[in-house]
Amino acid sequence: MKSTLSKPYEFEEYYQILIKEKYFDTMKDIYILATVLGFERGKHDTFSKSGGDPIKEHIFQDDDKNIMDIISVLSTGEIKILINENKDDKYKLIEEYANSGMDYLVQNIFNGTLTSVDKIVDFVMSYAPETGEQKVDLSDLFADLVDELEEKS
Repeated sequence: MKSTLSKPYEFEEYYQILIKEKYFDTMKDIYILATVLGFERGKHDTFSKSGGDPIKEHIFQDDDKNIMDIISVLSTGEIKILINENKDDKYKLIEEYANSGMDYLVQNIFNGTLTSVDKIVDFVMSYAPETGEQKVDLSDLFADLVDELEEKS
């Protein structure tokens, strides 16, 4: 059973630049952003060659894991994706979303080299809710999701 999340070889250089230039504190922060971007765009692309060290699951905080769980359930329409027996499938899906999101991030920020910190901030902020900060109770979100899935059954 998987206990790490891989990054594609193709984008490892960009992960390293974003860390080295201190645009992000950790690889997992970039990874979560890329995952959300991939999900938001509805694209999850496979990759065959991994790059750099994979990110160990214990590095991800509870909020990160909740985001991955929500994306997994919404993508598959199956709550059972969250059980341990399906962990490999869930992680593969998350890796694919992160791959697609990183591709999108690279296309929108890099032109061979990083252009500016302002461009990164503007890009990330373009995905922020316009109504200000919204707090969401994850238990309510999961309850609504379960109700929706039960209605479909």
